[in-house]
Amino acid sequence: MDEGNDISLEDRIRGVIYGQAVGDALGLGTEFLSREQVRSYYPQGLSRYCQIVRDGHRVRWPAGAWTDDTDQMLCILDSLLQKGQVDTLDIARRIHDWVRGGGTGVGETVMAAVSHPRFLEDPQLASREVWEKGGRDAAANGALMRSSILGVWEFRDRDAVACNAAEVCRITHHDPRCVGSCVALCLAISSFLGGERDPSAAADGALRAVSSYDPRIADHFELAYSPDIGNLALDEPYRIGYTLKALGAGFWAVLHAGSFEEGLAAVIHQGGVADTNGAVAGSLLGARFGFTGIPSHLVEGLHRRSELETRVEELLSRSSGWGRKERQGLEN
Repeated sequence: MDEGNDISLEDRIRGVIYGQAVGDALGLGTEFLSREQVRSYYPQGLSRYCQIVRDGHRVRWPAGAWTDDTDQMLCILDSLLQKGQVDTLDIARRIHDWVRGGGTGVGETVMAAVSHPRFLEDPQLASREVWEKGGRDAAANGALMRSSILGVWEFRDRDAVACNAAEVCRITHHDPRCVGSCVALCLAISSFLGGERDPSAAADGALRAVSSYDPRIADHFELAYSPDIGNLALDEPYRIGYTLKALGAGFWAVLHAGSFEEGLAAVIHQGGVADTNGAVAGSLLGARFGFTGIPSHLVEGLHRRSELETRVEELLSRSSGWGRKERQGLEN
């Protein structure tokens, strides 16, 4: 049982957003590496942005920069702030514009969906046709990595959270494993924001809600319950971008870690698609331990931190279920 009852709602909301960005930015340091390569690259471990090796892949981002994971999450957040609701066409347009504007690190599934001739008018049809053309087997992590903010929006209404997560996932990813992953992540985040302090209860509730999407989801939840993170095989060749691996990484961290730093470190040192695994884990850990649980040097060292803070402040100032009057009532 987590004893974080003194963590305010505002701090947890801020923790989700900053936790995702920090996990993404630090996870970049071990992205696409095997566990053995991680140990070779970082014999003393990776805990600061300045340690990130500037090889041909990582040099594309400044130290402390988040990647496409958080860029796309911000596409969703910006739409929510402007529209005041989940508008899938507007979110699709923003993702489209980000990709066409040179979105660094965009994945194959997102690119294929955005390139569909009907994407802007019916993105869910486009993503379904891309999935069907690919043999109905593609279940990449590109929707899960951006979904955390949908666990914050309307967090008191679990049905709305689940519906929003599913609808936004299907903008680019149609596979039921992808949809179930997004719903599970967002429901767990909403549970922490709504008062749940037991990570096992949050995970169990998320699993019950998504078990009908695909039986393979439960299999990866079981791996996340194991104390040995190695069972998730996050660096497994040709499988590193699987949505259920990223989901398992996030839930492993929130179930087993005693702090934000401990959970994120465990995940990113496994290699694989560590920026996405870190983003998912960071958002869950931020919901559990709050913004104040994130090491200050990782917050202060974020590239474009001011842009993130502006959005967070606007989100927190709105009256969509977490206005200042309500937050003060919860904190008193």
